[in-house]
Amino acid sequence: MDKKTGVYICTGCGIGESLDIGSLSKVATKESKVPVCKTHAFYCGAEGIAEIKSDIENEGVNTVVIAACSSRVNYDVFEFGPSILLERTNLREQITWCHPANDEDTQMMAEDSLRMSLAKAKHILLPESFQGENMVKTILVVGGGLSGITAALESAKAGYKSVLVEKSPVLGGWMNSLYKQAPLKAPYEGPEDVDIAERIKELEAHADVTIYVGAEIKEIAGAPGMFDVTISQDGKSITERIGSVILATGAVPYDATKLENLGYGKYENVISGQTMEELAKKGKIARPDGKEVQTIAFIQCAGSRDPEHLPYCSAECCVESLKQATYLKEQNPE
Repeated sequence: MDKKTGVYICTGCGIGESLDIGSLSKVATKESKVPVCKTHAFYCGAEGIAEIKSDIENEGVNTVVIAACSSRVNYDVFEFGPSILLERTNLREQITWCHPANDEDTQMMAEDSLRMSLAKAKHILLPESFQGENMVKTILVVGGGLSGITAALESAKAGYKSVLVEKSPVLGGWMNSLYKQAPLKAPYEGPEDVDIAERIKELEAHADVTIYVGAEIKEIAGAPGMFDVTISQDGKSITERIGSVILATGAVPYDATKLENLGYGKYENVISGQTMEELAKKGKIARPDGKEVQTIAFIQCAGSRDPEHLPYCSAECCVESLKQATYLKEQNPE
């Protein structure tokens, strides 16, 4: 663009009393050969804004340099439209309000600041809108458990095509191993049937969701908005163009063999929550010797919030223990 620069030096807020405005103006008119350079007591006021707008409309000014206050203030006032380049020189907060008035060094600082603003205004260009012709909005979801299914389904409902890749032959992940799930709705009195099958059915029926099970991702190349994802399934290679990626690769139980101090692996009757769920799913929770369970203790935070193991909370075991306690109460109310 052919630039015509206008410099507008504000003398309000003590700026005019602290600086030699005439010398400051010469930095613009003499050194930088700026065609328009004006001063005003309050450029943030109605008259000051009108003067700048008049020069834009009538004088062809398309690059505005305002030497006044900080760019953190009056940014809404000094708004002249998307076709006007705007640069701000902070004479007030950074110079006249924090340095001696009518001082040689203060004057030099102000003039140097204006020089920097003029240099920047000379070289900056109007921003161009991002060209996204080659970009796609398809979302890749890695993992077909509850999180992955939810991510793919909600993305599709929001209007985005989704591609879900699951390495096992079926969807559902960890949820498939559960006997019951924690209640998701009031009155929260007891466990609910696992509803993952209904979620999978809804996912498979959605026209904007593509599902690959028994598949693995071999390569992701490209850049955000333009990823080329290579998927391997049944010995075949498939390429999908993807815009963004959601990793939902599932949860893994903590290795209970590391918890010897709690008796796991030493005593048959010490089991993990995962094993408890498997026993319940088989139909009856019993001891390894086949006898009925009369009493049980749930050890919370096993392997969690422990400097010897994992420092964080799993955010899962409390709810699971309460749920599994109801299994035993149903089996043996006493």
